[in-house]
Amino acid sequence: MLQELRITNFAIIDNLTVTFGPGLNILTGETGAGKSIIIDALNLILGGRADTDSIRSSESSATVEAVLAVDDPATLDAIRELGIEVEDNEVLIKRLITLEGKNRTYLNNSPLTVSALATVGQRLVDIHGQHDHQSLLHAEHHVGLLDRYGKLGKEKSAYQEAWSAYRKKVEQLNHLLNHQSDRLQRQDLLQFQVKEIDDAALSVGEDEELRAEKHKLNHAEKLNAALEQVLAMLSDSDGSVMDLLGRIDRELGKLPEIDPALEPQAVRAGNAFIEAQELEAELRDYVKRIDFSPSRLEEIEDRLAEINGLKRKYGNDIAVILEHRRKIGEELESLSLGEEAVDGLKKEIAEHQKDVAKLAVDLAKKREQAADTLQKAVEKELKDLSMKHVRFGVRFDYEPDADGFTTYNKKTVKAHADGIGSVEFLFSPNLGEALKPLARIASGGELSRVMLALKSILNEQDDIPILVFDEVDAGIGGKVAEKVGVKLKKIAATKQVFCITHLPQIAGMATAHFRVHKSVAGKRTRSTITELSYDERVEEIARMSGGETITDATLQYAREMIQSAPTGKSRAS
Repeated sequence: MLQELRITNFAIIDNLTVTFGPGLNILTGETGAGKSIIIDALNLILGGRADTDSIRSSESSATVEAVLAVDDPATLDAIRELGIEVEDNEVLIKRLITLEGKNRTYLNNSPLTVSALATVGQRLVDIHGQHDHQSLLHAEHHVGLLDRYGKLGKEKSAYQEAWSAYRKKVEQLNHLLNHQSDRLQRQDLLQFQVKEIDDAALSVGEDEELRAEKHKLNHAEKLNAALEQVLAMLSDSDGSVMDLLGRIDRELGKLPEIDPALEPQAVRAGNAFIEAQELEAELRDYVKRIDFSPSRLEEIEDRLAEINGLKRKYGNDIAVILEHRRKIGEELESLSLGEEAVDGLKKEIAEHQKDVAKLAVDLAKKREQAADTLQKAVEKELKDLSMKHVRFGVRFDYEPDADGFTTYNKKTVKAHADGIGSVEFLFSPNLGEALKPLARIASGGELSRVMLALKSILNEQDDIPILVFDEVDAGIGGKVAEKVGVKLKKIAATKQVFCITHLPQIAGMATAHFRVHKSVAGKRTRSTITELSYDERVEEIARMSGGETITDATLQYAREMIQSAPTGKSRAS
């Protein structure tokens, strides 16, 4: 609900603050008094175009501010998604226009773009008159109006859930396919690495063993020479160690017979001789096994070079290389599932397409059925509003799609987030004229009455809380004007409605009645707006009924209009 509007230096308004309430807010006043300026200001705070021409003469800037109470959770979420906090469901919107072009837009004192403001604004207010903010001017809104009329929320939600699930799978498939080249390249690389490591047949510690063997081969001759010398001293020369140990063993072996105390020493001498024999045997065996082969040395060097090459690629240790092999093996197995994933997604998509197509066709049929009854209902409402020869229609345009998966009326058509086909309202105000798009041929007054008719029909389903009607009374009077007022009053039972009117029959229906007045002071023209008391309302409606000359009869007529209005007390009563 619009609670307060503050305007400074905008057109012929110098400084104005006005408070509004729920129900039907009527604005009246003489032609040129500035009634439409109020609507222009409201349009501005909803994201309308800012024009420096609207700045009051001799001023450098203009400001329009609005305080609104917002109860709709979706609208509050939309504001919070902009990073703007809302306390107590109160929203303050401010537009600043300057001659230098340094315009500013604020929502709850946070700066934001005009386009972001317009996104929020279209959820708050629907203006019907000469402003581009009218939802009827935009064909993309028509399908929503039709769905609300047909009470197709359940069917539309089911379709959109199916469509969302289908699109999610399509995006997953596209992601896989778009990255297929990268996946195949990665797969080739990993296959090469796996083969290279597996072919090497590495074992932990192998490199250390090879380095030790290489060291021994490089010193084979030195080993052999040293051992030959040791063997010569040990047993292959006169007076060798073995001869001496043998003599010592024999001599000590006799002595325990003389003195048993020498038995341990005799045993030790025998053991030393035996140990020397075993040492000789082991050394001779080792000498026999010394490898002087240059080919084996070359083989070891080649193997170490292979291992070192793998270390440079995959890790500085054989254990690290083997761990890398384990990991890329798992990744390779995962990548090999890519083809299976593509096939699986294609099957899932085909199933989703069946669901989407079925729900889309069901929704389209119900929309066409709803369009037939909506057409009759709108024409009836418009004829009540003195549009006798009016015709209203709903056009469905189903875009063909040779590669599509949805068949409707024996044609393959394109599906989208809202179903299949597009919806546009058509209008013919005069007898003999063909139906044409509503936005292209209807005048401001006609659009206002069409929207009034639609809002009357869709009042309970419509979720926009504030409606503004400008020129809804163009070309009507008498009983028709009274019907317009009754319809506005009915809508205002659940919405906050603003209406600019010249007709007393409509003004008499007001919950709150405001008079816009233009005056001249100090060679400057200014416009003001005042909420009228009951007596002031009577006088204003009498003026609207009989002109500037107010008589007892016109005053009584005005009282009767106010008193005969449908239920819903005036704020001034």
